[in-house]
Amino acid sequence: MNLRIYVIYTMASIICQDLDECNVSDYQSVRRILVPFNASKHAPNVFGKAFTIAKMLGASICVVSIVNKDLVKRWVNETPSRESSMSLGSVDILKKGITKLRLQAKKFNIPFDHTIITSKKVSESIISLIDSQKIDLVVMGTKGNAMMKEMLIGRVSSTVAINAKCPVLLVK
Repeated sequence: MNLRIYVIYTMASIICQDLDECNVSDYQSVRRILVPFNASKHAPNVFGKAFTIAKMLGASICVVSIVNKDLVKRWVNETPSRESSMSLGSVDILKKGITKLRLQAKKFNIPFDHTIITSKKVSESIISLIDSQKIDLVVMGTKGNAMMKEMLIGRVSSTVAINAKCPVLLVK
């Protein structure tokens, strides 16, 4: 006879009113985690962190990909220009990646949904989605498909971190 015992727990949060007043709260402050996805080489590390947090807190993962239907890659000085969005031709690559991510989320019993948005304004689209989907935390990489290695933090990630109404975890 196989007996399986499942332990379900909720993690309490520590809420600080100011530096002198911190208390434990049973309120689950992180229920939905947004993870922007552009199939970059940093995605596995970002999703590893997001899945870990979601599993610990019993949160769901919402994946968003932004594509630009009008994007034409331009070349400047023999190299591609920096672009922060993906062309519609990349949608198949995104869908394959999202399918793999969905399987991983299922493996760890993490609720998972995704959306692909067509927009030229990547940062603004992510910030808008944070509000409309009631996102509690954003987990995103610091670099997407940008070409400049010397950049410490990407334009999209810095804009989202500065303007989001929820915490943003930037993963290197």
